[in-house]
Amino acid sequence: MASASKRKSQTRVSVGKILKVEQLIGLTADLQKLRSNPPLVKRTKGRGEHKKGKREGDILDFVRGLRLSAGVIYFLRERLSSTDLEVNWGHLLDQGESSCSPECDVIIHTKGHVRKWNGNEKPIMDFRFVSAANVRAVVSCKSQLRATGIDRAYPKDLKKYGVKNIFLFAECCDETQFPGLRKKAREAGYCGLCCLYLTQAQNSSFRTDELMYDAFGTAVLRAVKRPRRAHAR
Repeated sequence: MASASKRKSQTRVSVGKILKVEQLIGLTADLQKLRSNPPLVKRTKGRGEHKKGKREGDILDFVRGLRLSAGVIYFLRERLSSTDLEVNWGHLLDQGESSCSPECDVIIHTKGHVRKWNGNEKPIMDFRFVSAANVRAVVSCKSQLRATGIDRAYPKDLKKYGVKNIFLFAECCDETQFPGLRKKAREAGYCGLCCLYLTQAQNSSFRTDELMYDAFGTAVLRAVKRPRRAHAR
């Protein structure tokens, strides 16, 4: 018969909790492996308007960012599957439909949109224009987050459109800087900060925190279920 301590270790994490975060676990493995083994990059000789030369051989930052935000969208679609909300990428339109918000990596909103660009069958792009009045939350995604990388203007810009719940999600950051970054994010107006993995400056290892993944999903779910008080300008 198994001892009490052994039984406890075997049942510490439920199947449900594992299923809820396994998409982020997989995304972590994919992104971290590529960051550890990046493409070879060289800088060309400067000519004309490119006096300092330009980098060649790297993956576009936009593509890297889109892969991260797409993974967060897929994760939140699963996590919010018990609701009638949609999770997409795009712009918010103000009340008069005359102004677009800054780009939103992840938009959680009630069903429907004003326009969908190239989002038909087997789309390459699936970009939505969403009425700000229908938005419950937005998630801003960043790659490698540093101490100076908290965008303080972004929450202020989105609050002009009536968005109160704004989360920050990073691929990675230095483990020693994470507590300070989380504090700065909250001070800037973000509801919270989640990192896929935490790096260590002393070596090439990294650490994941599956409890953080679960807490992020839970925090978003709670935020979007609350009654929406603000309205777009």
